[in-house]
Amino acid sequence: MNGQRSPASPCDGHRSLILRARWLLPETGRAIEHAWLRCSRGRVTGIGSGRPPAAERLRQIDLGEAVITPGLINAHTHLEFSALKEPFPAIGGLVSWIEQVIAWRQQQLVRGTGGRLSAIRRGLEESAADGVVAVGEIATDCVPAAILSQGPRLRVFRELLGLGPMQAGYLPPHITVTLRDAQRLSRAGIAIGLSPHAPYSTQWPLGQLALRAARQLRQLVRSQTGGGRAIIPLAMHLAESVDEASLLTEQTGPFRDLFQRLGVWPKQPPELARTAHWVSLLARADRGLVIHGTHLPDDPIAMARLRRHRHRLAVAVCPRTTLALAGRLPPVAAFQAAGLRICLGTDGRGSNPDLSLRAEARCLIEAGVVSPAEALVMVTRNAAWALGFEHKTGRIAVGRPADLVVLRPGEAPSTVGAATAAVFAADTEVVATLRGGRPIAGRLTT
Repeated sequence: MNGQRSPASPCDGHRSLILRARWLLPETGRAIEHAWLRCSRGRVTGIGSGRPPAAERLRQIDLGEAVITPGLINAHTHLEFSALKEPFPAIGGLVSWIEQVIAWRQQQLVRGTGGRLSAIRRGLEESAADGVVAVGEIATDCVPAAILSQGPRLRVFRELLGLGPMQAGYLPPHITVTLRDAQRLSRAGIAIGLSPHAPYSTQWPLGQLALRAARQLRQLVRSQTGGGRAIIPLAMHLAESVDEASLLTEQTGPFRDLFQRLGVWPKQPPELARTAHWVSLLARADRGLVIHGTHLPDDPIAMARLRRHRHRLAVAVCPRTTLALAGRLPPVAAFQAAGLRICLGTDGRGSNPDLSLRAEARCLIEAGVVSPAEALVMVTRNAAWALGFEHKTGRIAVGRPADLVVLRPGEAPSTVGAATAAVFAADTEVVATLRGGRPIAGRLTT
């Protein structure tokens, strides 16, 4: 199977155990009060309520008033920023923010790769500590597979961008390096995808190349797995800023000014495509993940295509990032009306104060945009589907990997609604995050 190798030591170092908790919210079937869950060799082998069945010397851990849910899934982030103490200033909007990011990356190149790799490790640890078992990571450069093989499951989207001319039979060196790196990661057992960055930074021919390359990568994965199931998704930032429209239609405006200052605007006008065309391209991939989409409701053609292709597309929104850079929350209601799967991401510490996926959900819940139950679907089932992990994680059921998070609410919940709300409450503690039955953060104790 394509994807990371599961940790070998199941169930906190024990071959089998039973967890008992006040609530189990499996995201498949009904919630269970006074629940027990049996884990053997990293998989869920039994679920029930009340007293667990007699078992031969199985270790039991009574978690008291805890709530157990599927492990959370961060559908979109940039871990390279994880060592930042605070995000880049958002004054001036997206264009100004991008200019700061580029300047920061140039400084990092001078300092070498050590800081970036350390930041990625730190970001994975921070994510797991907040209950995250899987991450959709946008990678702008090569990362050793060993760093990615521990902690949360990863779908690594190698980023493609460029405005320079595309010639038949010739690829720019940085594109060749990126595609070869995607192959390297896949051979190392890492789940991979590709990410044409954004309509303002990516020529249309490069997007078409990404689609062809994804199909070739799928064949590579199938050859590695003997013809097994393989999904190579595409992810793309769309409609993040109102300034995109002038660049895509007239090749003028703040984005062009920025690219000219940076010296990357080509002499020959680049072949740019409108947002709706990119939606259609993403829908031709195994899975398409639309990132942010802040201004998509202003584009009726793009929204119509999203609705038409809703069975092949998902949308990842990052509420706190969008609020900082665009001054508004993501258009969740419009995406819901279009029947889209919506998931949540943290974007990264370049635009966000932390990597707490629960805080992202809390931002929408407190604004009255979604209910806690809707948020739980977004950070479990929907996000698992968006990353192509729906057969590995995102819900709790017998026979599936034991990807779980154990939470201890500040106040013991007495109803299903209270238990669901407690998942995202600020005073709820993450006791342990388990991937394949093995804690990757926290600790299970008796």
